Amino acid sequence: MTDSPIPLYLSKKPRDASGIILHGLLGNNQSMQELAGYLSTPYLIPDLVGHGKSPSPNELKHYTLDAMASQIHKITEESLQTPFDLIGYSMGARLALRYAIENKNDLRSLTLIGGTPGIQEDASRHQRALDDVRKVALLEDRGILEFINFWEKQPIFSSQRRLPAEKLLEQRRIRLTTKPMPLANHLRASGSGVMNPLWNQIHELCIPVLILVGAYDAKYIEIGERMKSIIPMSTLKIINGAGHAVHLEKPEESANAINKFIGG
Repeated sequence: MTDSPIPLYLSKKPRDASGIILHGLLGNNQSMQELAGYLSTPYLIPDLVGHGKSPSPNELKHYTLDAMASQIHKITEESLQTPFDLIGYSMGARLALRYAIENKNDLRSLTLIGGTPGIQEDASRHQRALDDVRKVALLEDRGILEFINFWEKQPIFSSQRRLPAEKLLEQRRIRLTTKPMPLANHLRASGSGVMNPLWNQIHELCIPVLILVGAYDAKYIEIGERMKSIIPMSTLKIINGAGHAVHLEKPEESANAINKFIGG
């Protein structure tokens, strides 16, 4: 018997929503509201499992990308007309890519913000899995505050230090609402170290795909260029003055790129 997907929390359900936005690890729907405010049409923005006001089940099986894709599909079936636009950031981008490959006919477009199809090389993927094990140990040994302190000091987020203090404090407040148990489950079940790489499947995407990357995010520019060479109808847009979290650092510019891409 197949388990029913975990029901996710939606703060708003606009009847005229044209798509859905998926936040990253340690985020919630509030993390994506500024970007959404600049978009041309309304979007659904759920709290992903273990985040915000969505359930935080103990079982690891609810935190895999496949399980999360089923949770998203339940929302889209109930609240969106097909085809719709799908936007995802970081973990949400990996989830969006997983969803798109399995549900191609549902989508009008796909936007990946700081996204990757996973780690193709076995040794690198194994190393990332070990890194995530260490993160879980830090979280469980030292608690959520120490984990967030570590998280925010990672080089990939260094460009965020240029943001206004109130914006940084708001993002920190959101991160600190994350509960340790579901966060550990995400690191164990949906991190890029345990994710089945999708590089050999992304050529199947037959919809327009926007790959959105910050100019300071060299690693993801390289990933984006590689994705663009494989995905048939893809566009790579690099946003100046931003790092990994383009939507946070340059929300209006990011939304303008998305609006132009979707609107043609």
